[in-house]
Amino acid sequence: MLYLKHLAFAALFFGSWELAGQLGNPNVLPPFTAVVAAFVDILFGPLPAALIESLQLLVIGFSTALMLGFLLGLIVGRYKLMDRTLSPYFAALYALPTVALVPLVLIWFGFDLSGRVVVVFLASFFPILINVYQGARDAPAELLEVARSFGVESEVGLLRRVVIPAAVPFILAGVRLGIGRGVVGMAIAEVYLRLSGLGTLIATYGASFQVDYLIAAILPLPFLGVVLTKALALLEARFQVWKV
Repeated sequence: MLYLKHLAFAALFFGSWELAGQLGNPNVLPPFTAVVAAFVDILFGPLPAALIESLQLLVIGFSTALMLGFLLGLIVGRYKLMDRTLSPYFAALYALPTVALVPLVLIWFGFDLSGRVVVVFLASFFPILINVYQGARDAPAELLEVARSFGVESEVGLLRRVVIPAAVPFILAGVRLGIGRGVVGMAIAEVYLRLSGLGTLIATYGASFQVDYLIAAILPLPFLGVVLTKALALLEARFQVWKV
């Protein structure tokens, strides 16, 4: 029944889109069938190479954010001095839109790959950091005491046996949020710093007012975000047994 509701909504949405495109100005909103035709055209043309280039940028920026966000989140979450010192700054930076930092990133890192990676990194880093920090800070004190009573005294042992397993749902939630923000950062970097990947297609079709091709070039971005976040949500569900 749920799938039937989804199909009915999709039929209503795309049918309304097609009708509005046919009756209105196609230069403003092209019909859905025109967008599909444009997507098929670029799918067998420049889209695969552009998508691969964009994915390379996303992988580098996101993997760096994941490693540093995980390590720093554990450190800040476990040590009160670090928490009191750094957490207000993290909260402030998390609220800062990534696009607002693009001019500064451009000045410091330039147009090349390093500058674009930094934008993706900044977009992904703070959701991961804050969720890992929250999970590490809220590690159950009773489980820590039980671990110590069984001879686990070192901080590394407590992290490995108690803190990280208890924080797994927080960590995976942060990764899921981070990958979605990373896709946004990837698009910002490719459009505003240096035209590359999907950003090249978006800018080219936008400059020539090919709205059907422009929408077709934008479509892989939300699709990529949905696929990645759904995959991570399934992984998160796999680890629900760690919740305490």
